[in-house]
This record gives sequence, structure tokens and C-alpha cells, in this order.
Amino acid sequence: MNKILLFLIALMLPSLSQGETIRIATGEFIPYCSSSSKHQGFASHVVSEAFARQGHEVEFDFLPWKRALVQTQNADYDATSWWSYSDERAKDHYYSDELLESRLHFFYVKGLLPDFDWKEVNDLNGFRIGLSRGYYTSDALESARKAGKVKFEIVNDDEQNFRRLLRGRIDIFPINVVTGLELLRTKFAPNVIHQVTYHPRPLSSRPGFLLFPKAGKRSLELMAIFNTGLKSLREDGTYEKMVDDLLSGYYSQ
Repeated sequence: MNKILLFLIALMLPSLSQGETIRIATGEFIPYCSSSSKHQGFASHVVSEAFARQGHEVEFDFLPWKRALVQTQNADYDATSWWSYSDERAKDHYYSDELLESRLHFFYVKGLLPDFDWKEVNDLNGFRIGLSRGYYTSDALESARKAGKVKFEIVNDDEQNFRRLLRGRIDIFPINVVTGLELLRTKFAPNVIHQVTYHPRPLSSRPGFLLFPKAGKRSLELMAIFNTGLKSLREDGTYEKMVDDLLSGYYSQ
């Protein structure tokens, strides 16, 4: 829907009282959102600060993910955080401006692969690529795998892949950069994170959004308020500082 049209519709809706608390359903996904993380996680911190700049407090309820989505769809909550785009969810929800970017990068051991570089999927020929079962990488890499140009070595989970990486049983391992750094910080000895790095070129990138229910009478107004606050965070450098904190492990402590 055109942003100008959304704004005009929002103007015709009843005005939200200044200082009114916004109720948001979310789930556990450390360090993005968690009841045990600082500021309840990175995504929750961004959402809270965006609304705070517009004069509103936020209250998060941590629920199973499916329940968070369904109850928001029914307008039991003002919004739900955070979700990638899908046509199915778009039937019942409005999507905010981009809240965050989930990026997949190749991790590798610096001492075992000091000159690792890649620009195209064809550059990955000959590398032993670790993959966690059920994990989707990117359209380009999946196409190359089906064509026999690259080969994956699949195991059950991410932690197992990192252990194989450290032992030299695989060369590179694609994983969400935040998830990868979090695992290295929490599941391995302190010195390990200094042995492993990731290539700066993302394999894939997927935006995440705050979702507002189409059944909610004030959803368009709330989304306009949030988008304005989020824009302010980006423009003055606060958002960039939050991303730096995310990568450094601040929200995991």
C-alpha cells in the first residue's frame, strides 16, 4: 500500500493518547528478543526506543511464536516483533519499515584458511561447506548445489558445525552472523572466538519487520508512529550504535 495513502488513512483514525502503552507480542530468540536479555534483546530495544521518541511506552509479552502471531492477527496485541515477509502473513498484517536485517555470512578459521575470499558462488567450488539440517542458505547456493557445483556436508545443528570447522573437517560454514557470534561466545572457550572470523560479504540478507494487525482499529496510526521513531533512530546514529552493540554481544549479557 502506498505510504502516502497509509498516512492519510491514519490521519482519519482516532488519535492515540500521548503516553499510552503499546502491547507487543514476541518470542524468545536470543539476542534479538528475550525476556532475559538486556533491554529484552536488540529488536525489542529498537522498538521500545522508536516508540519512546514518539512519547509511548512498550510492554512485551513473550509467547510461543505461532501464538504471538495468531493473537496479534486477532488484534489481542497492538503488534508483533519481529518477522520476515511472507505473502501469508501479509494477508492479515501491515508491515512496518525495515526493523532489522538478518544476514548470512561464511564463518571460517583464520589459521586454517587465511586467504579465504569469494565474490560469486562459483568461487566456492572445492570448499567443504558445512550446513545445519533444515537450514536454507540462498537461491544461488541452492541452485549451485543442485547442479553439482558445490557440495554440502550436513549435520544436525550449528554448534556441531562450528566444532567441525575448528577441527578442520569443513572449510566454511554459512550462518546468521549474529547467531554465529552468539554461539561462539556462549558455547565455546573464550579464546575460540578469536580463532574464527566471517567473510564481510553476506551470502544472503533478509529484512525483518514489526507487524501490525489489519483487524486493529489503530494499527495504521501505530505503524506511522513507529516508522517515524525508527527513522529518527537511524538518522542520528543511534540505530547504528545498537547494531554495533548487537555484534559485540551486549544484548547477550
